[in-house]
Amino acid sequence: MFLAIRELVHAKFRYILIGVIMVLIAMLIFIISGLAKGLSADNASAIQNLQADQVLIEKDVDQRITQSMFQADNLDAIQDIKGVEAATALSINMTSTSEKGSEKKVDVALFSTDINGMLIPDVSSGKSLSDPDKPALIVDSSMKQEGVKLGDKLEMDGFDQTFTVVGFTDNQRFSHTPVAYVSKGALGAANEKVNAIGLQVADGKNDAVQSKLSGQYDLLSKDELLKGIPGYSQEQASLTMMIVFLFVIGTFVLAVFFYVLTLQKTDQFGVLKALGTKTSYLMRNVITQVVLISVVCIGIALGLTYGASALFPNDLPFDLNLANMLQFSSILLVVTVLGSLLSLVQIVKIDPIRAIEGGAN
Repeated sequence: MFLAIRELVHAKFRYILIGVIMVLIAMLIFIISGLAKGLSADNASAIQNLQADQVLIEKDVDQRITQSMFQADNLDAIQDIKGVEAATALSINMTSTSEKGSEKKVDVALFSTDINGMLIPDVSSGKSLSDPDKPALIVDSSMKQEGVKLGDKLEMDGFDQTFTVVGFTDNQRFSHTPVAYVSKGALGAANEKVNAIGLQVADGKNDAVQSKLSGQYDLLSKDELLKGIPGYSQEQASLTMMIVFLFVIGTFVLAVFFYVLTLQKTDQFGVLKALGTKTSYLMRNVITQVVLISVVCIGIALGLTYGASALFPNDLPFDLNLANMLQFSSILLVVTVLGSLLSLVQIVKIDPIRAIEGGAN
């Protein structure tokens, strides 16, 4: 530890340079992971936060909830299946809305469901839906950025009614558009068919419910349903691949840096070995340096990333999650230590006599 810190202080410019590179790589990892999390929420937070254990959709539609369409006339029969604790139908209409009298339109996902069912989210301001026949809306709070306020009258393409905004809810977006919840009764005949039925299933009864319904429907978990959202898997796979490559690049850069540094210090290590210094002590010295540099750089990168996120536009889908940051920090620390193994092998191979003779020449 003493030798490691002494060397870091003595050759601080050299270590600062490698530290800057590592801070930039770590920041890039954190920012891309924030974008991945943000895009995930922007595309599917309404599904991720759906108050249902399983979702029933039409069979053979490749897990795509928007392509599923069926009559929900057997909803009561589904609710009576042993193991089903609750079942609520959900219809999704991708449309656009505008304030009454305004030409400015905003794309919106209109979710219509039973206002007394489990799929209506909690409101963050305003009030929830109370009258099943009243054309009222609970909309995602991101619509505030479009100037939507409580009490606004909104018109929807494809619907004759004018809807009143009575409440806002958080984290309810679907296919990169805000979600607006409305009572299925308010849409009348335009809402006869449904896209899905959300189920709450008793513990340990998933298989029994699955066997009862598998002949007519596909019963999916929310994770399975996410894969059917257009572009969701592709977005996440692309960003995950970038993060993986950044881990590889970061590991490679540090491994090469410490390997070259070890080669340059072959004579000094040889002399230390000749004087009786154990190889394990020299190896601990290198690992200590790697850990110290990694911890400091990751800490700086975390702070800079949080600072930079405050400068990002509000409509940028970016979500810094502390648990994710700590997870990626731990992985980065582990892979950088693993990258230093190359230097440790070189230290083990140093022959004190040859190193001293080489230094003498």
